[in-house]
Amino acid sequence: MELVSIRIEESHHAAGRVRLVGEVAYDDRPGTEAYWLEVDEEYAGSLSLSGSPWLAWLLPLASTLGQKLRIGAPVDPLLAENAPRIMKTWTTWYRKRFPHLRAVPIEAEVATAPPAPLARETGAFFSGGIDSFYTVLGNLEREDRERFPKIDRLLWVGGFDLPIESPEEEFVRLRARLSAAARDLGLRFFDVRTNLRQTRFREARWGNLSHGPALAGVGLALERRFETFYIAATHERGEIRPWGSHPDTDPLLSTRSTRFVHDGLGIRRSDKTERISRSDVAMRSLHVCFRSGTADNCCDCRKCLLGMLTLEVFGLMSRCSVFPRPLDLERVRHVYLRSPSYWRLYTDILVRARKAGRKDIAKAIAACRLRYLYTKPAMTVIDWLAERRGLWRVARRLRPAFLEGTVR
Repeated sequence: MELVSIRIEESHHAAGRVRLVGEVAYDDRPGTEAYWLEVDEEYAGSLSLSGSPWLAWLLPLASTLGQKLRIGAPVDPLLAENAPRIMKTWTTWYRKRFPHLRAVPIEAEVATAPPAPLARETGAFFSGGIDSFYTVLGNLEREDRERFPKIDRLLWVGGFDLPIESPEEEFVRLRARLSAAARDLGLRFFDVRTNLRQTRFREARWGNLSHGPALAGVGLALERRFETFYIAATHERGEIRPWGSHPDTDPLLSTRSTRFVHDGLGIRRSDKTERISRSDVAMRSLHVCFRSGTADNCCDCRKCLLGMLTLEVFGLMSRCSVFPRPLDLERVRHVYLRSPSYWRLYTDILVRARKAGRKDIAKAIAACRLRYLYTKPAMTVIDWLAERRGLWRVARRLRPAFLEGTVR
C-alpha cells in the first residue's frame, strides 16, 4: 500500500474548515481512497505535510493486510526507526490470536529536519470519558511540570467515538458540552474530525491494534503546534495486556518534535470514577457511550451501565446529570461481559457493592457473570470461526442468536 499524495484543501461540507487529505492506494485493488482530517481554517497553518502522521495511521492497516508500506513524503527519523519495533511488538503479542499480522517493510524518505513549529503547546486527547477526565484533572493538580507539562488544550476527535455519519446536530451538541467543560477547567478546546474509521483503516482492529496509532496520527498531523500529547491509559492495576493503546507502543509513535505520554496507567477504573466524581464539571459533562451514535449516554450498554453502577455504589449517582435514565438492575443481569477486562471491571463493582451493603447490585452483577460463563464456550467457538477464511460468514449468523437478549 502507498500514500500517493497529500494536500490541504477547503472542506466541501463545512464552511470555515480545511482538510488535510491523503490519497492511499492498495496493492490488492485499483484506484485510491481519500483519508481526511478537518480543522477550523484558523489552524490551517498547523497542519503538517510530512509523512509522519500517515506512517502512524497506515502502519496497523499495512500490518493487517501484509502489504509493504510506501510513504510518499518525508518521515521523522525517530518514528521511522521505531515503526518496525511497534510491528514486532504486535506480532509477538498476537502470534496465536491474529497470526495474519505481519511486520512489513517500510519505504519512506527520512526527513532531515522537523517541520517548523508555529507553537509548542501541550494537548490531551479528550473524549469526555472517565479515563480522559482523570488524566486532565490529575494534570491540573500536578506540580512537576518538567516531567508532566501543563495541558493547554483538550483535543476531541469527531469520527472516533461519535461516528462521522452521525447527524450534524449530534456533533454540535457534544462539541458544545465538551468545549464548555474545557472552558470551565480553564483550558482551550480543539476539535478535529476525520473519516479514518470509515476508510479501509477499519479492517485493522480498533481495540486490539489501531486506536493508539489513530490518536497519534491526529497528533502528528498537528505536529507544528503541539509538543506533547497525553493519551489516557486504559489498563488497570495488574491488567497490563496487549491493546491498541499501550505503554509499550504509544511512546514509540513519538517524533523528534512531538511526544506521546501514556498517562494514568494502573489505576482502577472505579478509583478513577470516584476521583472525577468530585468535579462538578465532569459530572455534568461525561460522555462514556460509544453505542448510541449521539451526544447522549444511552444508559443501556455495558459501558454506560458500568459507570452508573460505580456511581450508584459510591452514592454519587444523583450528582451526575448526564445519565438521563435511572439504573435498571434487570438490564445489568443481561450484560454480556465479552472480555476478561469487563469481567474484572464488573467484579470490582460486585466486591464494592457487597462492602457497601448493596445486595441488589451485587446480585445483579453475579447474575450477569453467571450468564457470561454459560455463553463463553459457544462464543469462543464463534470467535474462532470469525478469524478463519471462509467461515466468518457462519460466525456472523451464529453470533446474534447466542447474544439475543443480552446487553452489549
